[in-house]
Amino acid sequence: NLYDGCSSLRLIDLKIGQKTGAAGWQGKSRVAALRQALVDGVTNSVCEGFRLEGFEGVPESVKTMNPLIDVGGGREKVMKRAFRIMLQRMSGAEIFMHFIDVHQMPKHPRGNYSPDEFLTPVELAELVLREIACRLAALAVACRHVPVPQKWIGSSVALAFDCGQLPIRALPEQRICEMVKVHVFDWGRSELNTPENHNRLTAQEQKSRSEFWTYYVGGIDRLAWEAARAYWNRFSSTDGWKEVCLTLFDFDSHSENDFIGRVLLCPLKESPERTVPLLDAYGHEVRASRGGPVAALTFSVEFHRLPMGSRLQGAWRVCIVRAQDLPTCNWTYGSTDAFVEMTATCMQRCRRFRQVSSVKANTLQPEWNET
Repeated sequence: NLYDGCSSLRLIDLKIGQKTGAAGWQGKSRVAALRQALVDGVTNSVCEGFRLEGFEGVPESVKTMNPLIDVGGGREKVMKRAFRIMLQRMSGAEIFMHFIDVHQMPKHPRGNYSPDEFLTPVELAELVLREIACRLAALAVACRHVPVPQKWIGSSVALAFDCGQLPIRALPEQRICEMVKVHVFDWGRSELNTPENHNRLTAQEQKSRSEFWTYYVGGIDRLAWEAARAYWNRFSSTDGWKEVCLTLFDFDSHSENDFIGRVLLCPLKESPERTVPLLDAYGHEVRASRGGPVAALTFSVEFHRLPMGSRLQGAWRVCIVRAQDLPTCNWTYGSTDAFVEMTATCMQRCRRFRQVSSVKANTLQPEWNET
């Protein structure tokens, strides 16, 4: 029971393998296998060898991504199916970005917390992502010690942690890492092949197991690499961040998000709350309409130094307050579904990570107040 002991579990269910269905295997029909092959071909399975099948405890940035926003919504059943397809098409980088997004949670029971008494959300995210990267790397190594190839079709890996509360700072690091969960599960159409059983199989059956084991191990390798890359980009910049780019987009569910404008913070330095005009790709001010008011973004920046003994020196806190006078991007409804993407670049420009805000639908004057 992965929920045991958690106040608010965040879990992602990742189906492993480039091919997740085979006709005639464990009772799967040819029609069902064909349907599964079509899903594999249009999701992240065919790209990176795994796909996101389920997401529990989703952050607001994902929860507000309405997959039917461009058509005015739909019935609950249709909405769930469209949301699942949106998750299945996410890349590994997007999956881990949302998975460790704790900028709006956890909430402390007393409403506030002292950094001297509790870990900050960014410290919790760092520990979780490091532990997951290490365990996935260990799983990739373990796969290479399996004596004979396995046929694990449609098997998943669950990654989970408690995002509902912040651990106390006095708690040993090992105890916090033990709360992170990495499990192989969903063995409905899998088998545990042994050397004795493998020797009794025909050449064709052995070839089939070798093929699907290659798919599985490749998916685990890519998943471990994506976790390590996410950690390296976000938490390994020892000399600080050179710049931060705040980009406003209009969320589109069926096509690329529409670029609205951006604000470049270079060099990155502390700043009280201020309002800055949005600039387009050519450096010109963005206006709500021709001759209309200039679109602007209000934000603040501060550096929060963490207590002695922390694994991190400190964290930059960028508070996105609001935007005003945005241009209309959805002409059908005369509004915009805006969100902010923050991209940070290190001094050597070799590390870069991004974080997104929630989507504010149907407004030209969105307010976030998100840090």
